[in-house]
Amino acid sequence: MRRSLMVLLVLCLITFGGNLVQAQEINILMETVPDTDYVIACLDQFEKESGIKVNIEAITYASMHEKLLPQLLGKSTYDVIVVDKQWVGEFVSAGWLEPLDPYIEASGFDTSVYVPSLFNQVGQVNGVTYMLPFYNYSMGLVYRTDIFADEDLKAAYKAEFGTELKVPTEVDEFVQVAKFMTREYKGQQLYGLIPQLARGVGIHAEWANLMYALGGDYFDENWNATVNSGGALAAAELLLELYKTCAPVAATSYDFDEVFTAMSQGQGAMMVTYGWMLASLNNPANSRVAGNVDMTIMPGGHGVGGGWGWAIPANSSNKDAAWAFLNWVESFDVAKQRALLGGSPTRTDIFEDADVRAKYPATVTMQQIVENGRPMPVMTYANAVVEVLARELSQIIVENKTVKAGMDTAAAEMNELVKNDPLVK
Repeated sequence: MRRSLMVLLVLCLITFGGNLVQAQEINILMETVPDTDYVIACLDQFEKESGIKVNIEAITYASMHEKLLPQLLGKSTYDVIVVDKQWVGEFVSAGWLEPLDPYIEASGFDTSVYVPSLFNQVGQVNGVTYMLPFYNYSMGLVYRTDIFADEDLKAAYKAEFGTELKVPTEVDEFVQVAKFMTREYKGQQLYGLIPQLARGVGIHAEWANLMYALGGDYFDENWNATVNSGGALAAAELLLELYKTCAPVAATSYDFDEVFTAMSQGQGAMMVTYGWMLASLNNPANSRVAGNVDMTIMPGGHGVGGGWGWAIPANSSNKDAAWAFLNWVESFDVAKQRALLGGSPTRTDIFEDADVRAKYPATVTMQQIVENGRPMPVMTYANAVVEVLARELSQIIVENKTVKAGMDTAAAEMNELVKNDPLVK
């Protein structure tokens, strides 16, 4: 690793202006998630080998977009940022991200190692590389292995439905099992499903997983919104049904912290969630159900694909040092260290590494989840689309707005957003 870093610094000397990376300090803005902690745990290596001090500021997701906008519009405090999939089109259209292809070519960094579905979300846009995929948050079905193996529950399920109790692979099975599992169990209330239904990205993600499972999509091939018909409309109806029959009443205030708490305390049989949660749910320090949680592909075969990408702001004054960090943090050795700590890979060679698979057997399934994950389209106003859908879904579930009226409103607003989007013309 030391040799590769030194080669990079020499390449920076030759290629980027004739001066060795001069910045002795770079600033990075990240989200408060476990994958950020895993990067921080490895930082001493980079600082020792490069002489570059790295300052990481981690804030909650809810604050990130608001904090980034003035930085990207003016003089940036940050030399590296992480970009959520739904911000990609907005940031690229505005010219806020530095194209990385010259750095990639000069350093010999191999972007073909990334899972294509992720590289096309948080890597390249229209053939230009603006990001390196940082971590994936593709979504699948988390379930309690001990509950599905419970002999009494298995007998009761077979008596009621005439079939064996198993982890569902189809949507109708998923609904049936969720309703069946909602019961008193070992002295506490068990819910078949723990959903995140607070207004925001969470409720949108819950719906989008069901939408893809039911064959729906955001737009048709001509960029006409389709959320008020077919599988997308059926997903909104099903989300409302699941909330009423299988979930805690308080789920309308749940984001990912709250769903993690509920699941880790043994309140749920299933949860549709991000892959990075699995390691934490199986950590005895964090979870009462550790050792009894596994993950599989979303019923229906496709869940929401998602990820974050490393990027260099176009207005950063320390771009060479920023690239030195990106080249290091996304190297095989460091990406593997992060994965062994519990991180969520984006590189195929990390997913297939024997040590990673030995420590986390679910990595095999997680690779399938990522490869089959379906993202929302890259568009300038993707963030606004999420906000519109989150608002309407929340009104459907919390305020008793009819499903059709809510999704009709969402579709109309999405069609207006597309009209002025340069990335979809």
